[in-house]
Amino acid sequence: MTPTPGGFEPRGERTPGDAGPAVKRVRIVSPRRDARRRSEKRPDAVELTEQTGLGEIYLTALLRAQLRLSIAILLAVGGVLVGLPALFLLLPEMAAATIGPAPVIWLVAGVSAYPLILLAARLHVHLAERIERDFTDLMAGR
Repeated sequence: MTPTPGGFEPRGERTPGDAGPAVKRVRIVSPRRDARRRSEKRPDAVELTEQTGLGEIYLTALLRAQLRLSIAILLAVGGVLVGLPALFLLLPEMAAATIGPAPVIWLVAGVSAYPLILLAARLHVHLAERIERDFTDLMAGR
């Protein structure tokens, strides 16, 4: 057997009778062995807190849903409150009517407006809480 340059022998030329030094095996390990795998799904809440692109989409969806609700409630209440004076302008005999000493226009506009606003506020809070609950469930992955 002829020695090769550098003192290494080709693998196939060694015979069982050779008493050369034993080859020690070396285990090679990646330094990123414990790193997170790419296929793992990140929780949606992490996307939101780290303000990533996906988190921004989630937050924009929440804000749009709340804005749609607010505009719908505003248009409904505003339509009724603006519609009452318009109704009295179109029906002048109704505006001239009185119940006791008070004109009907004052009773309708002054008394019925507050329960309507209270009802709209309660409805808005209930629906806004439902939107937020749905968003929280989405972030929790339920």
